[in-house]
Amino acid sequence: MLPKKDELLILPLGGLEQIGANCTMIGTNKEWIIVDLGIAFYDSLGIEVLTPDISFPLSVLDNISGLFITHAHEDHIGAIQHLWPQLKCPIYVTEFPAAVLRQKLKEYPWGDQVPLKTVSIKNPVKLKNFTIEYVSLSHSILGACGLYIKTNAGTVFHTGDWKVDESPLLGDKSDEKRLEEIGREGVDCLLCDSTNILDYDDNAGSEADVREALTRIVSQYKSKRITVTCFASNIARMETVFHVARKAGRKISVVGKSMFKMISAVSDTSYLSKDFKAGIASIVTDEEAVSMPPSKVLFICTGSQGEARSALFRLARGENRVIKLGKQDVVLFSSKVIPGNELYIRDMQNLLTRNGVEIVTTATEDDMHVSGHPSKGDLSMMYNWLNPKSMMPVHGDSVMLYAHQKFARENGISETLVAESGDIISVAGGHLQKVGKIDVTFNALDGRSLIPITSKIITDRTIMSQNGSISVSFVLSADDRLINAPDVAISGVHIEKGQFQKLNTMIFQLVNNEISKYSGDFDRIKKECTIAIKKLMTRHYEKKPMVFIHIHKV
Repeated sequence: MLPKKDELLILPLGGLEQIGANCTMIGTNKEWIIVDLGIAFYDSLGIEVLTPDISFPLSVLDNISGLFITHAHEDHIGAIQHLWPQLKCPIYVTEFPAAVLRQKLKEYPWGDQVPLKTVSIKNPVKLKNFTIEYVSLSHSILGACGLYIKTNAGTVFHTGDWKVDESPLLGDKSDEKRLEEIGREGVDCLLCDSTNILDYDDNAGSEADVREALTRIVSQYKSKRITVTCFASNIARMETVFHVARKAGRKISVVGKSMFKMISAVSDTSYLSKDFKAGIASIVTDEEAVSMPPSKVLFICTGSQGEARSALFRLARGENRVIKLGKQDVVLFSSKVIPGNELYIRDMQNLLTRNGVEIVTTATEDDMHVSGHPSKGDLSMMYNWLNPKSMMPVHGDSVMLYAHQKFARENGISETLVAESGDIISVAGGHLQKVGKIDVTFNALDGRSLIPITSKIITDRTIMSQNGSISVSFVLSADDRLINAPDVAISGVHIEKGQFQKLNTMIFQLVNNEISKYSGDFDRIKKECTIAIKKLMTRHYEKKPMVFIHIHKV
């Protein structure tokens, strides 16, 4: 499907109904662009990462002119290394996200083939039917920008992730002047971040507030060894931790590969400040850190969201070869809990506590973190700056999206629409209308393979995790008779001691019965044996395990 000359279409492929996997297509006059290509975290059934479904982009590949990145968070860029080899389109990105992507892509043999086009904020990208301007917005990562997208059929402003921070310690302020100018030029549709719509009425605060709070908290634990956990991508927070550690006379030890990657990315950009350089200069190795008095060292690591493979969770499980956390340690969680991660974080905190570690979170020290997303007050300011004719909430689950729609209407934006992934939205003079829908699902990264989350592989894995499995193998003679009793292997189903032989006998009778009825038809025998054994397991054990039938013939 290609957009017509006089129409402007928006097609979200992710970032709605859930946090993460942000990806949106925008099209006009037979040309499409993609905004962001991120991952969502899953952590179930052996799956850790989900990516957007790019079946539709691949169907119109010759008409996609580029992928435009708003900022370098994983939920906006994390799927690029998995999906770019299929898309193979140019990637437009500002300085810091470009540095982060280079760090990620150099691990792949094809990484140097990716056409990364570094964009200057003052120089819009001009395509056949699009003019795309990057506009500076504050966020919890460097180089975050909104996209001002102009076409002959209308205009769209996509905020990406943003907030209002009047005193960012590192990075750029939101360009209010340019936003007001764009508002006067005219915005037909605003695509706007919804993450904090339920949490903050007023401004969420500045990184300067966090620096002050962490300085105070660290000073309270002079005899303890301190670990601060935060997002690796929050470079301003990392610089704050560097500053606080130096002020407290502590050396810094960085734990976790992703932290080092971000430090390397900053080092390649103009954002490398004197404070950050000084912080890098004070870094010591793990071995050096553990040999120092507890009062003289501060660890900084990832894992604030309870990610199973993160540096902090490995520390909590005692898996780090060098560092062992115990009664001498205090861990500061300088982060917000992302909805859906509560149980993982709690499990990790329980492990830490059982090891004697003291934990400090924003539940008691709320100034220890500020959000990178807009409060209601920030949203009102954005509405006033841009004065959009319509608004479509993005970046949030359904509760957030509908709350944002309500808030926008209360603030004078009467034309609003809550979309779902796969909805095709027409923007016509500020009027939003659903004009079609495509089927989309998430892809699960399973080892090195990407498979639909709705695939039989995932369905089977779900059944086995809940009901176990049973495998039945038997050998048939040349005239289709059982040579001996079937070999039965059961996994994940509790069979009481002494009952296994009884179950074997029942399965033998069922299999023998089906063989006699469908002699010679192996497929039918497999099907009927599967049905019969499932009924047997349901009747006797109230379980419906996966059943595997293996027939061998001599």
